[in-house]
Amino acid sequence: MVGKTALIIVDIQNDFCEGGSLAVPDSQKVIDQINQIRQNHHFDVVVATKDYHPANHISFAVNHPGEKPFTNLTLPNGKVQELWPNHCVQGTSGSDFHKDLVIQPTDQIIFKGKDANIDSYSGFGSQGEDTGLLQYLKGQEVSTVYCVGLAYDFCVGSTAVDSAKNGFKTYIVEDATGSISGESVKNMKKRFEEYGDNIVLINSNQL
Repeated sequence: MVGKTALIIVDIQNDFCEGGSLAVPDSQKVIDQINQIRQNHHFDVVVATKDYHPANHISFAVNHPGEKPFTNLTLPNGKVQELWPNHCVQGTSGSDFHKDLVIQPTDQIIFKGKDANIDSYSGFGSQGEDTGLLQYLKGQEVSTVYCVGLAYDFCVGSTAVDSAKNGFKTYIVEDATGSISGESVKNMKKRFEEYGDNIVLINSNQL
């Protein structure tokens, strides 16, 4: 049996878009491109992920007195935590999908970062947080995953890495993503190298 295809739309939420607390440059272009991809191509499964943090989330600089956003903090457990402005707080408009993003009733919504003590960039979750995405894709007999959304160098890339790690043939549609910085893009691409041909970078005209 030939496996199915899944489009994973990562974190197209107000706080990551223009005017949001952690806006990614050119987010509107990314939204338009994702909508165009959905209109022009068929995917058996569409998943949309959401950062969905409690107000006391470990990644918020405000929860670490004296610390500032966009810096790193070594936690008592030895893990290095990147600190951010408050974003995608549960129950706020910042956590909502952007109004221009096309979402269908059949789309599967996956929430991540709900545990105050765990920062999950990946749609699959991090150690200690299981979002249910892996079980869902397996249950739908998906074999190939296409990743789009925000931001390439953090949540999109991390989702792609976990997708490949879990055995899915994984594509990142680069012109349907936005990134925060050139340096973090370089770092993310180094992570991709470990997975060889299981992570493929394409543009939408190659779909």
